[in-house]
Amino acid sequence: MRRPVLAAALVMALTACGRGEPAAPAAPDAPPALDAPPTPEADRIPAGTAERLAFVDDSGTPRLLLDCLADPRPVLRASVAGFEKIMSEDRLSLGAGDEAFAFAADLSAPGPGVVASMAVDRDLLRRLADGRPVRAVYGAQRVGPLQPADGMAPDAFVVRCREIAGD
Repeated sequence: MRRPVLAAALVMALTACGRGEPAAPAAPDAPPALDAPPTPEADRIPAGTAERLAFVDDSGTPRLLLDCLADPRPVLRASVAGFEKIMSEDRLSLGAGDEAFAFAADLSAPGPGVVASMAVDRDLLRRLADGRPVRAVYGAQRVGPLQPADGMAPDAFVVRCREIAGD
């Protein structure tokens, strides 16, 4: 008795799907340009201040934001709008030069992309000040090498971040 009912349901479902030709897969797009994920009003940092550093690819397109935040404790926050969240992946690695630094991904962060944070790390700040290229890896997603955007001063960011961290 159940088989005829299931068969009828399957036929109706297939009929509803239509009989047209399958759509051709869409051409892959370039990774989206970076838009900062929404942040709580208390965390907002005006663009161009020493507490935010934007990194761009070879074409000058922003791909990564690095923020140095004071409250409730000093942290570095990395935001990569071009990455898709993976619910089983809670680590974003940020490479500066030949060293990788582990950030904890915030999978509940609103908006597109991946936001991750870690305690302020002096070695990472030193590498940023040295102008080392930056890369980000999250699961199988990668971006980089990246350089600071024009008009963004890594030295000013590092100095201000050290002040925030109490160094």
